[in-house]
Amino acid sequence: MLSAFLSASLLSQTLPVPQVPAPPEAGAQASATPVQHKLFEIPLLDCSGLPCVDLATGSGKTLRLLIDTAEANSYLDIKVAQSLGLELQPLKGSDGNVINEVQQTIVPGAHFGDLPMGDFPFMVLDTTPQPDKPGERTERLPGDGVLTYNAFKNRLIQIDYANHMVRISEPQDDAQPCPHNCSRLVIKHFGSFGPVTLTADGFTLNGQPIDAQIDTLFTGTMLVYPGSVEKLGLKKESKSKHKEFFPFTQGGLKLARAEGATESFHDMQLVQNGPLYFGTTDDHLPSASFDAAVGSGLLSHAVVTFDFKGMQMWMEATSAQTPTPAAPPQPAPPE
Repeated sequence: MLSAFLSASLLSQTLPVPQVPAPPEAGAQASATPVQHKLFEIPLLDCSGLPCVDLATGSGKTLRLLIDTAEANSYLDIKVAQSLGLELQPLKGSDGNVINEVQQTIVPGAHFGDLPMGDFPFMVLDTTPQPDKPGERTERLPGDGVLTYNAFKNRLIQIDYANHMVRISEPQDDAQPCPHNCSRLVIKHFGSFGPVTLTADGFTLNGQPIDAQIDTLFTGTMLVYPGSVEKLGLKKESKSKHKEFFPFTQGGLKLARAEGATESFHDMQLVQNGPLYFGTTDDHLPSASFDAAVGSGLLSHAVVTFDFKGMQMWMEATSAQTPTPAAPPQPAPPE
């Protein structure tokens, strides 16, 4: 839900659910002698406040792609795909019918620097969000497309916000040993049949454990879904009059912002007296089987590692051993 554009959710709703490895049982150990793969470093770029990287193609062109851990299917903007002369193929949904709004293609010889990614599959769609109201202005996608969690299947990816670096491994044969407190990565649906997204346990909000969606394209710290507001004792906070606008979330989303939250991952406190977000009467949030979404505003306070072979994640203090300041809020547009 919290990915940058509503059109992206169409992919999750119409395509078969991607097959991912079952998460390890709690307390299960990785292979005793796993192969330690080299991590290839690439610069972490800033695309209008969103995390992105450059992917080179076999033809010598470069694609600037956002990193979106909340979506399953990577995609390119149709104008970018056409400019590269890529062959576009029709796409069928799980019901066997052609999806008119989405096509598919292959980018031959893709690579991150010296790390080969092979012939890389993408969905292709128009990423320009359609305005909800006549005359309403919407923000275009600040990149050529999006890389999602399935782009790193069986790989380890580490996002080091403080040092502006992403580190990616070759495909792994074994899960890596967990160096710290780890959390399981679990693919869940919104509701019973909604789009799939990436979630993890191990996060706490004001000392209470929560099950959280991991959404790197949400630039806030933590968003509480409506079904968990009362459970977490946050009814008063959810009615905050202070609003903050997120231009690249659902084509533009206004959220209520409260202060004073303590947000942690296991025994690592990431934010103290920090911001916390809620839906508003103007922008309703969907029901979810998890409590909250954590975004880059929270993840950027540490080095976060995702092991998509063992389906686990962990976080470590930045090299400076100090938290990264949260991004300044954007004021809500006038009513």
